[in-house]
Amino acid sequence: MFAGFIAIAVLILFMYDLKRMLLTCLVLGSFLILLFGLIKLSDYALSLSGIAAIILAIGMAVDANILMYERFNEEIKDGKSI
Repeated sequence: MFAGFIAIAVLILFMYDLKRMLLTCLVLGSFLILLFGLIKLSDYALSLSGIAAIILAIGMAVDANILMYERFNEEIKDGKSI
């Protein structure tokens, strides 16, 4: 999972700048800490489908970050304030 996290960070670094990459890594890291904390508190046994759901949730979080960045860039380009 750590290799996937690094791959996502490198992708965001190439697509955007260092500041946004650090922010994305911070958000994803806090998301994973909260997720695994809730799993640990609820004493949930991870099955194969549970692991797939976690991977899907990480992918959706990255996609949401990219969509927000693109929307912010469009708003700034159009001269609207955020």
